[in-house]
Amino acid sequence: MQCLHSDKKHVQSAICLSGGSTLSFTTRLFSSLFALLILSSTQFVFGQNNSSDSSPETLRVFFDCTFFCDTQYITQELPILDFVTERTQADVHVMYASQSTGSGGSLVTLTFFGQRTFAALSDTLQYATGSNDSNDEQRQTLLHNLTIGLSRYLAHAGMADRLVVRAKQQPIEAQENRTPESDPWNAWVFSIGGNGSLDGQSSSKFTRKSANLSANRTTEALKVRISGNVRESTSEFDTGTELIKSSTNSERFSAQVVHSIGGQWALGGNASVSSSSFANAKSQLEIGPSIEYNFFPYTQSTRKLLTAQYKVTLGKRNYDELTIFGLGEETILQHSLDLSLSLSQKWGSVSVSTDVNHMITNFDRSLTDSYNMGVFGSANIRLFRGLSLNAFASYNRIRDQIDLPGNAATKEEILLQSIQLPTGYSYGFDFGLTYRFGSIFNNVVNPRMGGGGGGGGQMIIMM
Repeated sequence: MQCLHSDKKHVQSAICLSGGSTLSFTTRLFSSLFALLILSSTQFVFGQNNSSDSSPETLRVFFDCTFFCDTQYITQELPILDFVTERTQADVHVMYASQSTGSGGSLVTLTFFGQRTFAALSDTLQYATGSNDSNDEQRQTLLHNLTIGLSRYLAHAGMADRLVVRAKQQPIEAQENRTPESDPWNAWVFSIGGNGSLDGQSSSKFTRKSANLSANRTTEALKVRISGNVRESTSEFDTGTELIKSSTNSERFSAQVVHSIGGQWALGGNASVSSSSFANAKSQLEIGPSIEYNFFPYTQSTRKLLTAQYKVTLGKRNYDELTIFGLGEETILQHSLDLSLSLSQKWGSVSVSTDVNHMITNFDRSLTDSYNMGVFGSANIRLFRGLSLNAFASYNRIRDQIDLPGNAATKEEILLQSIQLPTGYSYGFDFGLTYRFGSIFNNVVNPRMGGGGGGGGQMIIMM
């Protein structure tokens, strides 16, 4: 029996690992690493808790932004702040959230949570960015609003003498030019684009092409979404004796109109025309109404969203090949119910949804019971100090494959996944753990040779 002991002030612990030939080298190694992590985190917790109270001349900030934030730039531009990597040790927890606007830009919400001696101080700031704003303009706007939001905390921390406040009056002409009444496009935003890629080696080649267009109009009362896209993908493999080639293509044009009814209801209509070689769809027309209820006001959607949406769809399908029921075309009436929950809190974010799609007509020809039910979930949670969990899981129970082609799939089609195959279910799962330990006070930025600042060690486990 091997034991690792820790005898620190306020804490004494011992972790024992069994030895001998019954344990493999890998097992003993991971057990030892785990024990060392426990001991180091114990020392970290008690060592840094002794200095948990900020001095009057510092303000600890935990900036909760994983994506789209140039944290290195923010740290460099705000040197009077102590940016920490552990939220429980911060005086202020700043949460970043972003939603797309009708013009193609973003509506950013910064939520400020006061902690410890600032627990009574909380605030929320919102600002908008334009679709044509550069990355530098976006980070400058973020820095500006972040500074405004933190100024009251700096004042309460006795650091007001280190602030310089200036007010800039915008010209009247510029203000008038930004009023909605002078918008020549009447809130409509258009985009058109295309993409292409080519990669390969001596025995294989892959090409992908796509084009898209959209026209959107968003107001508080009405939202209109019109979009279209065309995609084509080709794969080639040279086995030495034969050349195997596979291609898939799809086209889709869709339109959606959503009308706001009060603060928690929405009524909409959907229509689409599409085709897909993968789904055996030569052409498919769908149209139908939908209604949605949000259990929370939509104004709180950056923090919490719980919706129930019901939709009825009438569809006309024309197939590339005769289906397993010997049909070349058919009309289908179906309805669906979708429940969705999204939370973004200080401890992390969670998103869970479930949907059920059921055929009202033609269900007697389905492979089994004429429905499709799915469950999806994702989470990014700070379990406790230094340990974070991120996970994604999905499961679909599939009982509505009435569009499968009657001819059996070839070996090439199965291996290249170029057509839809019979199945009763599908699933996916991603899981990861991140443990961060070490100094929480290192604000040094050192970009040499691609490196960042400090912040301690990090252990990541992916499954």
